[in-house]
Amino acid sequence: MDFDAVKRDFLDHCRGKGLSPHSLKAYRQDLADYAGWLAREGTAEPLTRDAIAGWVLALQDRALAPASIKRRVACLKVLCRWLEEEGRIETSPFHRLRFDIRLPRRLPRNVRRDDLRTLFAAAIRPPAHAASRMARETLHLAIELMFTTGVRVGELCAIRVDDIDLGEGVIRIRGKGNRERRVFFVDDAVRAHVRSYLKRRAATRPATERLLVTREGTPATPDYIRRHLKALTEAAGLPIPITPHMLRHSAATELLDNGVDIRFVQKLLGHSSISTTEIYTHVSDTSLKHAIQSAKAGKGVRGG
Repeated sequence: MDFDAVKRDFLDHCRGKGLSPHSLKAYRQDLADYAGWLAREGTAEPLTRDAIAGWVLALQDRALAPASIKRRVACLKVLCRWLEEEGRIETSPFHRLRFDIRLPRRLPRNVRRDDLRTLFAAAIRPPAHAASRMARETLHLAIELMFTTGVRVGELCAIRVDDIDLGEGVIRIRGKGNRERRVFFVDDAVRAHVRSYLKRRAATRPATERLLVTREGTPATPDYIRRHLKALTEAAGLPIPITPHMLRHSAATELLDNGVDIRFVQKLLGHSSISTTEIYTHVSDTSLKHAIQSAKAGKGVRGG
């Protein structure tokens, strides 16, 4: 099998499917890495279990991060599945082939309360240019909703105007796997903010049903929100950039710290497994420590 030809055909297939330039670049680099290893090893058959297992061992010897190794293996797996579907190989070598590539469980990073106050203060400050007012208002509402409801930034940008029930303070969310759920904004101030934004938005006559729009009236994308949020945190002089995911983490922690049952938090965040939600409980350890210190547990029991 001519692996270089296979690689070219596969990338053409991916391009035809409309994969993003970012994904295409990653596939190209990962397959080039595998091809380079094959050439150095002098491997005649490029897509056998032994060849793939040898490459994975070589990647681990290079002390690459587990996430990087997983990505490279996933790329090769997609290629083999495509070859199998095309009838160019009888069976993917990945059938019954498993690798123990453990990802470290990263703990969520929250936004400190002082930083949140600074961020919200910067968000309500009028922008230098009047033309940027709609962009600032969109970002302000995005921050408010992510922190209040814990929605993912992709879910946030997919919200349509008719997904919002102002009277009930409810938003319909389309989450991962097209699963629908409802999130709530029960605070009167947040409800007033949404109502005010809808009026301002209507005045711009955007050509979209999406809630969040740019100053040109086009739908705000996740990249748009990330970019403007990063710029706002820098303008506010915050020590680290605040990301949409950090706001989601902070929303979960706020709820848990205030005694909300973890099962309700799981439902609100749209987690299919409660084990995903449980990772947030570590953040409440700080609150627990403060509570124990305040209660002065054991005072009067010990001598001295």
